[in-house]
Amino acid sequence: MSEAYKSVFHEEIRIHMELRREELGHEAYRHYKRTVKLFDDYLCQINHRKKEISEPIVEEWIKEVSKGISINTAGQHVHYIRQLLLYLTNCGYRCFIPRNVIIRDTYIPYLYSDEELASIFALADSLKAPHAVKNVYIENEMPMLLRLLLCCGLRVGEALNIKAGDIDFQRNLIILRVTKKYKQRLVPYEEKLADIIYRYCAAMGILTDSEAYLFPTIDKDISLTSNTVRNYFKEILTAAGIQNDMLKNHERGACLHCLRHTFAVKSFDKNERNGIKACDSVPFLSTYLGHDSLYETEKYLKYSGDYFADTLTRFEAFAGDLFPEVTFDE
Repeated sequence: MSEAYKSVFHEEIRIHMELRREELGHEAYRHYKRTVKLFDDYLCQINHRKKEISEPIVEEWIKEVSKGISINTAGQHVHYIRQLLLYLTNCGYRCFIPRNVIIRDTYIPYLYSDEELASIFALADSLKAPHAVKNVYIENEMPMLLRLLLCCGLRVGEALNIKAGDIDFQRNLIILRVTKKYKQRLVPYEEKLADIIYRYCAAMGILTDSEAYLFPTIDKDISLTSNTVRNYFKEILTAAGIQNDMLKNHERGACLHCLRHTFAVKSFDKNERNGIKACDSVPFLSTYLGHDSLYETEKYLKYSGDYFADTLTRFEAFAGDLFPEVTFDE
């Protein structure tokens, strides 16, 4: 079934996308197709009828499509639309070719070592909070929550919005209904974690209460807040001796969200060691994490420290061609 392209270039785009479908992997093609469809829709929106693409049209589209997204995602849109415009130019049409966005992402997340993770979970499992008046279940919740964040790469807000009815115990799936940018997605989890989740829900008395939050306060219809979880996690980091002193420029330091970064790096490393190529691994990892683009996933596969140095080298070799940052064709 062909895509419903409707602009003045609909036939040229259709042919181009057939070619790209053969050249790109499934997930890379899906991202590319999304950008092209946005551009095709924009041409229809402005009622463009000329078989040429001027600089103002391209610049206005870039401005429009870049609203509310990161510079990395905007850069991917520009990179993809350049390829379409270069194709149209080769077909004999006059098209303005934008420069690639120059991205110098200096963000450096923190990667927890295996030793640090062991210490974190040991402290979480033995957590005592006798004065937690509203968060009476916190001693049971922190061990489960931290395992979800690390084993499934969830955002903190996504995990806190999970309800018992969102867990498919038959297929080992979590249905994330409240996510960043309001995109629902399915998150599978391993058998070892499945047993822990089931026993946790049974102990919390929420196995058959589909509307109960997985991580409730004293009222099971109200979930824990992100600030509450972060405060307890800071206490755990301090007890584990994991400090954010002497941070280098742009380093984020150890925090709750960096469990998600650790999940991404370890997943990539595991796939590499199992012989799964980066071009096959990264797009699926991007989808699993709920990213709009591979640029977002690139940020997650960078880290501070010396852990998995060979993995970083392999990813940089892969990303060098996928994410051009400085060089561009005029």
